[in-house]
Amino acid sequence: IGAYAEARGLAIVRTYRAEGESGLRLKNRAGLRQLLDDVQSDQADFDHILVYDISRWGRFQNPDESAHYEFICKQAGITVCYCAEQFENDGSMLSSIVKNLKRVMAAEFSRELSTKVHAGQCRIVSLGFRPGGPLGYGLRRELIDENQNAKGLLEKGEMQSLRTDRVRLRVGDSDELAIVRWIVGR
Repeated sequence: IGAYAEARGLAIVRTYRAEGESGLRLKNRAGLRQLLDDVQSDQADFDHILVYDISRWGRFQNPDESAHYEFICKQAGITVCYCAEQFENDGSMLSSIVKNLKRVMAAEFSRELSTKVHAGQCRIVSLGFRPGGPLGYGLRRELIDENQNAKGLLEKGEMQSLRTDRVRLRVGDSDELAIVRWIVGR
């Protein structure tokens, strides 16, 4: 993005980020929401928005949603530039076709990735391992190597370091177990 700006004589005045967030929903994209708020409230002190590529603008499941947000910017007199794309976002028929095709491809990539992740998590669970998520009260995480040998308990915040390691659940300490038994009436 910096090289794109320099080559075109543009100065980067602000950066909007949504690091580590899914591009599927606007509610999860604090940076994009702030950008759109700035554009719509006339707080934008810029006339170009530089985005790495179409997928970084969003992998919305409906490509029209992505187009809508770009249209909001265009109405405000702000040009959206996709820095790593092989076309200029100039409103031509070709750029409109390619842009829409890439929006559909970004949404499809996201759908396919979701399916693959779900299948992988189901496989991990079917083998008796923990796929992740919040730990239930009265449970502990145990690190297991590729040969099913215990390597020790993981403390809160610790994670497996080897791709071949897995995590399985173990019963927690006796005080927590007593509370769980009391809750369930056993």
